[in-house]
This record gives sequence, C-alpha cells and structure tokens, in this order.
Amino acid sequence: MKTLFHQTKQAFYFSLAFYLLAIASQIFHLPFAPIVISVSLLISLIWVLLVLREVLLSRALTAVECVLLILFIIGGNILAGIVYFAFIREHVIGKKSNKK
Repeated sequence: MKTLFHQTKQAFYFSLAFYLLAIASQIFHLPFAPIVISVSLLISLIWVLLVLREVLLSRALTAVECVLLILFIIGGNILAGIVYFAFIREHVIGKKSNKK
C-alpha cells in the first residue's frame, strides 16, 4: 500500500501557512480574508484526514492510544498538529528520526 508520508506533512505545512495568511488578512481587513479562511479550513481538513488514516493504520499503537490520539488531533487541530509532527509521528509511523 502506498504511504502518504510526505503528502501528510506537506498538507499540514500548507494549512499552517494559510492559517497565518488568514490571520494576517483578517487583522488588516483585506477583502479576500473569508476566502483565505475557507481555504485554510479545507486544507486543515485534508491533513487531519491523512493523519487519522496514519493513526488508524498504525500497528505501533494500542486501541486506547489510537482513540486518544484521534480525539487529540480532532480537538486540537493546528496546535495538536504541531505536537503530532514534532513529537508523536515517529512513534505512530514506526520510523526512527534521521536528525542529528
């Protein structure tokens, strides 16, 4: 089965960028602010669905961890995404970090 490892992270980064753009456009009262907010919510939905797919297909998580992580991702949205990609994803995927 093809993994969507990089696409999930890309969708999260795009969502984060669009959230920042939406906040800036709302602060400066730009006329296209509602459109940017809608796009950021749509991209956020995409990365949340991709993360939920990763969590549900993970063999490294117990059922309780899976449910708690799903609730955390859905409830926390962008802040939970930062925590997930920074600290939790390697455990879910089962890969070791190449960072030095």
